[in-house]
Amino acid sequence: MRNFKDFRTQVSESVSQINERVVDSFTIGKDKLKAEIRKKGSNYVAKVDGEELDEFRSEREARKGIEDFVKLMDI
Repeated sequence: MRNFKDFRTQVSESVSQINERVVDSFTIGKDKLKAEIRKKGSNYVAKVDGEELDEFRSEREARKGIEDFVKLMDI
């Protein structure tokens, strides 16, 4: 039996996924990690290998953030 709290959590997660859209997806680094930039509201979310790095104001800043992270981690 599903309780209300579980149902509400599931609904809020699905709604947050609807509000996001993929702006750009690419591979980066020596290990060819999958990187993507998603638009979430008015912000851009940078993700590397499925992990969220940070939110940025522009797509260009998000791309720069991904490149800096990969360079810093020497991946």
